[in-house]
Order: sequence, then C-alpha cells, then structure tokens
Amino acid sequence: MPLKTFLFNRGIFSQIVRNVGWVALVYFVGLLFALPIHIFMMTEDENWLMHHQTGRIFDIGSIIQFSLMFTLPVLLAIFLFRYMQVRLSADYIHSLPVKREALFLQHIVTAMIILTVPVAMIAGCLIIMKPLLPVSLYSLKHIAIWFTGTLAMNVLLFSGTVFVGMFTGMSMLQGVFAYVLFFFSAGIFVLLMFNLKYFLHGFAYEYYLSYNIDKIAPFIRALTWESKPIQPIEIYIYIVLAFIFYVLSVWLYKKRHVEAATDAIAFRPLRSVFTYGFTFCVMLVGGAYFGEMQQRITWIIFGYVFASLIGYFIARIILEKTWRVFTHWKAYVQYIGFIAVVSLLFAFDLFGFGKYQPPLNDIERAYFGDDIYYFENDNENRENAFFYERDNIEHIYLFHQQLMKQQKLQTENTKHVVIGYDLKNGKRIVRQYAVPLEVYNQFYKPIFHSLEFKKNHYPILRINDFKNVLQVRIDSNLGGKAVRLRDREEIESFLHILQRQLVDETFDPIAWNREWGAITVTYEKQKGITEETMIKWKKSYHLVDEWLQQRGLLQQARATVEDVSEVKIIKNTKRLKTYEWTDDMIERAEGIVVKDKTKIEQCMQMAGWDERADYIVVTYYKSGYADIQSFTKHFIPPFLH
Repeated sequence: MPLKTFLFNRGIFSQIVRNVGWVALVYFVGLLFALPIHIFMMTEDENWLMHHQTGRIFDIGSIIQFSLMFTLPVLLAIFLFRYMQVRLSADYIHSLPVKREALFLQHIVTAMIILTVPVAMIAGCLIIMKPLLPVSLYSLKHIAIWFTGTLAMNVLLFSGTVFVGMFTGMSMLQGVFAYVLFFFSAGIFVLLMFNLKYFLHGFAYEYYLSYNIDKIAPFIRALTWESKPIQPIEIYIYIVLAFIFYVLSVWLYKKRHVEAATDAIAFRPLRSVFTYGFTFCVMLVGGAYFGEMQQRITWIIFGYVFASLIGYFIARIILEKTWRVFTHWKAYVQYIGFIAVVSLLFAFDLFGFGKYQPPLNDIERAYFGDDIYYFENDNENRENAFFYERDNIEHIYLFHQQLMKQQKLQTENTKHVVIGYDLKNGKRIVRQYAVPLEVYNQFYKPIFHSLEFKKNHYPILRINDFKNVLQVRIDSNLGGKAVRLRDREEIESFLHILQRQLVDETFDPIAWNREWGAITVTYEKQKGITEETMIKWKKSYHLVDEWLQQRGLLQQARATVEDVSEVKIIKNTKRLKTYEWTDDMIERAEGIVVKDKTKIEQCMQMAGWDERADYIVVTYYKSGYADIQSFTKHFIPPFLH
C-alpha cells in the first residue's frame, strides 16, 4: 500500500497525460511524414534510392527529424513541470500527500513513455516496410542505431531542460536557459575566439574555430549524424549525462522553495552568477561586432563598455521585474574594474603568448599559407603548404620573428598569414597575422622561389608520368573560348611546357592579378574515378602562349588582338574601385582611345583586376562586349609613360 501511495498516483498520471500527451501525438505524426511516408513517396525516384542506400536513416527527412528532436523534448519538459512555475499550482501540487521524490519520478517516467512510444512505433513501421521496398535502403542494425540515437538525444535534451528548470520560476526562461545549456559551450567558445585575437598578438582564431566544434557541444554533433554516423560511445555519454542531470534535478527539486515560482532565478545565491554571466556574454558579442566592423581598438573598447552596460541592466531588469534598476550602478563599476584588470593581463601579454617561438631545431616541419585550410587538410597528393627543407623552415622562422615585433593593428594594405609548426615531440603551434604587404613580400620572395614551395602549390609538378591524364582544358575568362587537348602527344608536350613555366615562375606580386583564364588537368585517380587540378593561366606564362601559338591554338584558347576593335584608357583620378565604374561613367569620361594593334597587345598583356587602380582600361571587342580592367602605376604600357 505505501508503494502505491508514494510512487504512483493514478490521478496525477491522468493529469500529466491530458496536459502533455499531445507531444507524443505530434512527434509520431511528424516522424511518420519524415520517414515512412517520405520513403514511400520517393521509391519511384531512382536517383534518390541510389543516394540513400547507405543506411543513414538520419539523412531521410532530416529537416523534420532534427526540428522535432530539438523542440519537442524541450517543450515536453517545460509543460510537464509547468506546475512549478505557477504559484497556485505549485502550492496545490506540493500540498498533496505525495513525497517530492515520488512526484518527480512519476513525471519523469511518464515523460520517458511519451518520448519512447512514437520513436518505437516508427521503428516498427520501418521494420514492416523493409521487405516491401524495391531496394534495400537500410538493415535492422541501421534501424536499431536510429532508434537508440534518437531516443538517447531526446532523453538528454529533456533531462537538460528539466535540470535548468529547477533554477528558474518562469517557463519562458526555462526554454531560453535550456538552449543556452545545449549550445553554451560552442557559443562562448566562438565568442572567446573572436575576442582573444584583439589582445593576443598572433592568435590563430580561425584554427580553433575550425577545430571540430561539434566535439565541444554534443548537441551540435547530432546535426552531423546524416553524414557521420553516431558511435556507441556517444550514446553511452548521452545516457550518463542524462542520468547526471536527473540526479542533480532531484536534489535541486528537494531544495527548491515553492515560493520560487515566477522568480527569474529560483536560488538567490545564483542571481549574481546570472547577472555577471549574462553581462559577460553580451559584452563579448558587442566587442566582436565592433571589432569585425571597425577593426580599431577604440571601437572594440567602446563595444565592450556599451554592450556590457546594456547587458548588465537587462539582467537586472529580468531579476527585479522592473525598470527601476539604475541604482545598482556600483556593482557594474566593480565588474568593469575586474574586466579591465583581466584585459590588461592579455593586452600586455603577461603569459608570453605573442613572444613565444619554439627552438628551430625542435621543428619537424613548418606551415606557411594565406589561411588555415591546408593546415587542417594536409594532403600530400593535393595542394598543401607544409615545408620540410631546412632552408624554407629557416625563412619561415625568420619571417615569424619579424611578425612578432609587428604589434600594431593594421587593416589596410595587409595580407593574412598563417604560420604553424609541427614539433618533433608531436606538439603543434599555430599563429595568424595581418601583415603589411611590403613586409610580406620581402620574406615571401625567397620562399616562393624554392622548388618545394612550387611543388606544394602546383601538384602538377609532382607528376612525372602523364599516362593517367585524360584531358587538358585551357579556358579563357572571356568569350567562352577554350581548347581541349586529348591527344597523348599534345597532352605530354603541353604539360612539360607548363611544368617548365611553373618552375621558372618568378616572384612578381604586381602581375598576380593578371590572368587569361584557367588550365584544368583531368586525370584518372582510380579506375572509373577522375580528379581535376586547376592552375591559373597567368598572363606572364609566355611559354604557354608560345606553345599554343606554334600549334595554331592561341586564337581558339583566348582573346587576341584580332578580336579587339579598340581600347579606351581612363585616368582614375577619383580612385574608384574597378567594379564601381558603370557604362555611363566610362562613356562620359575623357580618355585615350587606342586602335594600334601593337599598343592594344600591350594593354591586353598588362591589364588586370586591381581594386584600386591608377587607370581604368576598357577593351571593346568586335563581338560587342566591353571588358573593364585596370592598370597600376607600376605596371602600365610603355606608351603611357
């Protein structure tokens, strides 16, 4: 008899089902449309069937599946424990002759039934459907993985929402706090990364942002299940976390006062945590916003102060439920003082982060690139940016030493540089800088001229045998002109010339924005599997032009002087960007009209796509098309001097 009285109450159970039973119905109908009905509708689509013969059930109707997964367990927890957040119902329920542990347990068990039944019924439908499908889309193992993964995530989301519900007396805040809990680790990590780069010289924020953020927040990991199947260890972790949430929730439920209903924070000692935690997060958002928009330290500091002020008083308004909170300014001043002291620790680099460089002899290989991509995706068969030769490592090391001295924040005429070291002891060090172009070019030149650099950036140089090359396509940026080489002798001859051109290429940053088009090499990686490598067809590649000219292919590959009627050259006195020039502006502007073929050829060879140029160059083609490019003062035809 005591068991029946204290662990189960039929009246409470009936009330729970009437209040939240709709969640099970909505979940079942949603999954029914996402999986069984959707599968039957798509069985006539052969492409869809071929794509989904991998057993990835999470990939089928994924939008509906994940939408239900990330909303219904949260709503269930909010509505299930709604009685705690309303003062009258809290007084009534807790006046019943039922222990709090039993009351809590009965709500949890009912919720587990509501979450389990729809998923189990859909799993049953998938089992029944399996022999009726025209192809084998999944196995019983795949169904079991889908069932356990979905249920584990549902239970985790539900238990997490119940847990945060113990801290607040408002249902709306319970929902907000739930999603904060689920995504807080990822969100605060991203905000910290964006803000640390303003204080730690060389901090490679992009490297850390690209580092498997789904591992930081397991709830984000669920969104990748359609491409990266869930692992058994993940399910165990989710179950353990859910159990921890349950134990803590029971303990907090017993400690929580009934009078906490309608309070923003149910436990008074945590009100300060909420106030300053909320202020800190809003402050980081403000700093990141103004930092990205203005790139100046004065604006960044303004963003911190302005956003933290707003965040602090919003937190106070939520707690006090009134606008009359501006008398609490002393606590805000104390917060600002504390943050200022912490900021100075980073600003003066008291931890030595910006000045640290590993011993040269400890470096196994060095990375040097414009971004973090090839540092994260190291593939010897494709383009990469790792260096093993000691001369190149020393050049990169010296460049890094120079960058450590360049502490001033610059936003114009800079180039992004990522330098990384893989040490012999297995550790990895990475730094990221915005480098003035004159400094960059000075140190980049010897690296660029090394054969190792060129082999890294031009994979075609690592190929000695061209038997697997199926085709070489030479495309122009204009007029749709293109040449396709399929003859074996022509392919090998051209690629030998291209390799020679790339090896002989010299460092010339002024000519980098000048190209005719692209050269694409298609080769057979494995039987039936092809892969492409693309190389810019720069205007400085004269050996390529000569090869095409000798075989009478130049006219087919790109625009030549024979395709041009005239060229108009306009002095860009207003320093407008090239793309800002309209047809009307060009027509009205005074300029030099060039019709001599020799001069037109010079213009075509030197025209490029510089954003801010000294001259605007408009090439009028006989086809009626007008191409707008530019000259810089350091790279103009001789007749303009």
